[in-house]
This record gives sequence, structure tokens and C-alpha cells, in this order.
Amino acid sequence: MSRYLLVGVLLGLTILSNACRNRRQADSKAADSLAAVTGTTESGASIVSGRLDSLGLTPDSHWRGINLGDPIATVRTTEKGELFENDNEHVGYTVEFSNLESADFLYYQKGQHVSAIVADIFLNTPQSAKAYQQDLQTYFTARYGQPVTQEGAMVWTGPKAETISVRDVSKGKDYGLKIRINPADALTTASAR
Repeated sequence: MSRYLLVGVLLGLTILSNACRNRRQADSKAADSLAAVTGTTESGASIVSGRLDSLGLTPDSHWRGINLGDPIATVRTTEKGELFENDNEHVGYTVEFSNLESADFLYYQKGQHVSAIVADIFLNTPQSAKAYQQDLQTYFTARYGQPVTQEGAMVWTGPKAETISVRDVSKGKDYGLKIRINPADALTTASAR
């Protein structure tokens, strides 16, 4: 009987030792990740990778090489997505990813210039939505500083007082994010949608 007790105690100590070792490794990785996020004073160039690269984000534009105020003709020559809408209010493009996820980008116009940008990202799982949201938060925080939370969205203010918001719009089995980029006055068509 004492032999089984000894084996049980040794087994328990082995499991406990492994758990502590795994915890130290996880803490080390978390500290490395935290250092990477909090130490980001670099330009946005080094943080555009992976999922954000698939969205076509660039470190020197509001969205996919387009800035608020750019001529709408610039959108037509710069945007690489598939055109799906084109009217007097906006032009819309869609991009499909290899994992059957997709994104729609709407460039609103006023006076033939980009007045607002809305991106809808359609995702397969809540984990994907969370991962994209975290990556976007890291990216926008590195570019614009700490966000504030307004009506369930993370909101950043750019150097020209433009606002950038990211909101998880997942409902039921439909997962996704909505990104809005509005000018300082924010009285545009996109802000009402």
C-alpha cells in the first residue's frame, strides 16, 4: 500500500513540476508579447503583417493606400479589390481571403473626394474576430495612441482630429468587425450607417 502511495506522490510531483514549467514559459511569452505591444513607438510599417497585411493596410494611409480627402479617382486606381458598388455616394470593393473570410470596403465621397471609409470584415469564428480585433487595436494604437471606448467601439483620434473606430459586430453565428474612419466633423453619410 505504501508503495502505491509513494508512486502516487511521485506522479503528483511530476505533474506539478511540469505545470509550473509550462506556466513559466507561458508567462515569458506573455511578457514578450506585452513588451512588443507596449514598446511600439515605431512607425506602423513593422506592425503591418499577417492578418493586417491581408487587409492591405499600409503605415502611411488611413486604409489600403487611401486617405480621407484623396480624390475618388485615386481610390479607383489604388484599390485592388473587386468593385461591387459605384454610385454618387460611394464606391465599394470586396476582397476574399483564402479561408473563405472576406471584407467589403466602402469609400464615401463628397465633392469627388473621399469623405469617409467603412470596412466590414466577415469572419468564420469568434476566435478570428478576436484575433483581427487585437491586431487592429495594436496597429491603430501604435499609429494614433491609446483608444477610448465609446458605445462598445474602440476609438482613436488621428493627427487631423479624424476618428478611427473598430467594433465587433458579431451576432449569432455571423462574426465580424466594422471599421469606420471619419473626418473631424463626422457629419458624413458613413457616420449614420
